[in-house]
Amino acid sequence: MSVDISADTARVETAMSGSVIPKSGSSVSSKSPAGVELKAVGELGDRDNENSVYYTERKNNFDANSYTIQKGQKGWGGLEQKIKELDMKAQDIEKNEDGDVPVAVREQAEKDKGGDKFGTWNGVFVSCLLNIFGVIMFLRLPWTVGQAGIWLTVIIILISNVVTTITTLSMSAICTNGEVRAGGAYYLISRSMGHRIGGPIGVLFSLGQAVAVALYVIGFCETVVLLAPSTISGDELNDIRIFGLMVVSILLTMAYIGTGWVIKLQIFLLGLLVSSILSVIIGSLGATPEDEEKGFIGISSSAASDNANPEFRDGYDFFSVFAVFFPAVTGIMAGANISGDLEDPSKNIPTGTLWAILVSTIVYIVMAVLIGAVVQREPEGAENGLYGDPLIMVTVAIPYIGGPLVLAGIFAATFSSGLASLVGAPRILMAVAQDDLIPALKPFSVVRASDSSPIRGYFLTYIVSSGCILIGSLNAIAPLISMFFMITYGLINLSTFALEISKSPSWRPIFTYYNHWVSFGGFLLCLVIMFLTSWFIALAAIFIAAALYFYIDYRDPPVNWGSANQARQFYNVEKSMMRMRNFHSHVKTFRPHVLLLSGEPNDRLHLARFVASLRKGYGITVYGNVIKGDYEDQVKMFRHRKLDHGYFEDTSVPNLKVRGFLSSVIAPNMRQGVQSLLCCSGLGVMRPNTLMVEFLDDWDRLLKIHSKIGEEKKAMGAPVLESAKDVDDWIAVIRDGFKMGMGVMVARNLKKIDWESPKAENPTKTIDVYWLVDDGGLTLLIPYIISLHDWWKHRCISNPIRLCIVGDAASCGVVTSLVRMFRIPCEINPCTLEGTEVDSLEHYKTYSRPKVVNKESKMKDKHWKNVADLIKKESKDAGIVFCTLPYPLKGIDNGMYMSWLDALSEDQPTILIRGNNENVLTFYLE
Repeated sequence: MSVDISADTARVETAMSGSVIPKSGSSVSSKSPAGVELKAVGELGDRDNENSVYYTERKNNFDANSYTIQKGQKGWGGLEQKIKELDMKAQDIEKNEDGDVPVAVREQAEKDKGGDKFGTWNGVFVSCLLNIFGVIMFLRLPWTVGQAGIWLTVIIILISNVVTTITTLSMSAICTNGEVRAGGAYYLISRSMGHRIGGPIGVLFSLGQAVAVALYVIGFCETVVLLAPSTISGDELNDIRIFGLMVVSILLTMAYIGTGWVIKLQIFLLGLLVSSILSVIIGSLGATPEDEEKGFIGISSSAASDNANPEFRDGYDFFSVFAVFFPAVTGIMAGANISGDLEDPSKNIPTGTLWAILVSTIVYIVMAVLIGAVVQREPEGAENGLYGDPLIMVTVAIPYIGGPLVLAGIFAATFSSGLASLVGAPRILMAVAQDDLIPALKPFSVVRASDSSPIRGYFLTYIVSSGCILIGSLNAIAPLISMFFMITYGLINLSTFALEISKSPSWRPIFTYYNHWVSFGGFLLCLVIMFLTSWFIALAAIFIAAALYFYIDYRDPPVNWGSANQARQFYNVEKSMMRMRNFHSHVKTFRPHVLLLSGEPNDRLHLARFVASLRKGYGITVYGNVIKGDYEDQVKMFRHRKLDHGYFEDTSVPNLKVRGFLSSVIAPNMRQGVQSLLCCSGLGVMRPNTLMVEFLDDWDRLLKIHSKIGEEKKAMGAPVLESAKDVDDWIAVIRDGFKMGMGVMVARNLKKIDWESPKAENPTKTIDVYWLVDDGGLTLLIPYIISLHDWWKHRCISNPIRLCIVGDAASCGVVTSLVRMFRIPCEINPCTLEGTEVDSLEHYKTYSRPKVVNKESKMKDKHWKNVADLIKKESKDAGIVFCTLPYPLKGIDNGMYMSWLDALSEDQPTILIRGNNENVLTFYLE
């Protein structure tokens, strides 16, 4: 075995027998009886390493199996145990000498396949037809023909199936783009459109399934009440409610016990439904005199002519009738709902669902035309016919055996569909709860240990469906279900459209018989039908979905499923950046893009919060972090601490959210690292134009240390030799920023600002600005931008900027006029340097700087110390001070330069700032 320390995980390729694991650093090469060499690559020497370890069996380059030791099986103990298991498997591989798939592979395939998996026909096709051929077909199709007439009924059927066909094509594309797991429509939408959209749809779809339980139960009980010779409560509606609560209780008991036996009866139930339909078709060929009294007159041109056109009654119109009928075709999701139990969902769902739609469409159209041709709307002197007899199909069916067969089909369809919805709704809710999108649903993620049944979800569905059963009217429940399913179908179509236009390389569906514009048309069709059916219910459903969307967005759970929205955002960003390739900077479009040398931002949140208050400038913020050291030595730490993840955010202060891009580099020293950041930070035109650093508070101590010699220097060690270089590099960084054409800000004492303090009731603070040099206007623009932020508004006076002008009356007049033309609201405060006494600042004499002998240097030294004295007097109560930053000329001693900065920023929170002489303020329109 050869060992190479190179990663946080280890991959071991083995199929040998009797292998021995060496200690870290050893090298062994061994072969199994099958002639397979055992190799290992990875960080195996650490016995406490909790990272996953991957194994693969190979024989003649054939992958036999993949195994993973999950976190928790530490180090060599778990590794040795897994090698023993692989040794056992290797024996099976040896026995397979005929060139076929190895025994281990066949065993794993059988295990993955499982004995209870369903296929296209016995799973998806049958499940869909069982839900489509149900209560609406037997109890409401004749009523639909009576209301809308034959031709409009056919149109209703076709529109309904256009919706379901487009949705199935969209769903098939999504299903064949990857492995489909449990969760049905929720899984498809959430993994396509993201958790913000998927979460609300999962809740609404689960709720729709719960309401569907009530629909099927009411259909079951309506049939029972119509067949009963008398009522038990004196009112048929109350009888439906009583029987409904009894039936749903039975369904709950069956779900609690287990429903596996019901699923195994699907073929039998479908056969019963097909027999019922055939019985109606054959029975329509002839009618008895008793049948004619009920409105069934046999095939008749007069009946077909009378029933061809619509005759809406009781306040119904085309779309309200459509809403009652539409739940008949919603069974297309039955296959997706059991996706976790299918052999190959990517193949089973498209094929089975499309065939189910085709067959059911033909059957529904045939039944609608046939019923319209043989049954009168309303026989004379009777309340039967298409309008008044929900069980007219029992009359039309073959005499003697047909009626009981149709009744058996009604009972079987409604009971099985009700049970399927009662079982399906909690599982969708469980999928949402297990994704932890909505904390209130967390209790419903718990399942029973024996069979993974969501028992709590069963009881919640029971409560919701019981409440709907108390409504007692199938025609009132059906539009609610239509609305929930329309939202779901619409978003499935929108998901396919979004995935297609996202231009993501991962969108590679095997099913290609779809068009994203057709899918988008399906989404619009669902949306239009929702509002035409019932604008009030549509708005209520959208309001619930929107409320859940914004809640999940506000909570922002840590999930990442690679949604179409994310892919599209990448695409849009790339396109937008490329559109700006011909963009040329202009003074009117200038906004400060800040490169903040923060190190790790959490260590200097005071700096990050100040930059966050520049958000009203709507520029980018890049947090620069230099890791000093050798690349090979630091790169593992760099990746382990995720310093390359590219984004930083802190929301501990609600109205001062810190966010920006994190750019980290590895460099031998600080200056080289900063130079790399200056060259490479940003992308395209979105590059920093302003450098911000924090003042080097201990500069004086570093220079003093460096000035000492002998034993003291030796005792301090190597860092002493670098002390002065730290100061030199810090000043050089400022100079490098100017050379790069950036403005520069030096921050000091920002820790003195209580960033987390509540807003002041009577704010008195000001933002004092000392604009001493024409630098293009950056010194004036930055204070103006922060004054727009709510954090400063709540802590400063109404007109917070106080512009302190140093000069005579004429200079003040010129600057005042210029500021007004720039439209910067501020208070002008004329100041003079006369009367300032540098000698009164005794601590200046303690600075480690050379004696000033040059006349020009003496003048500069006196000037900046006078400005520092002025700031002390004029701005002692200011909230923050902005002052022009002295330029670090090479001829000025570093000690002298640092003493200027120290004096200018000694007491108050201060930003020493200087532009790069590029104009950032203008009063022109061009």
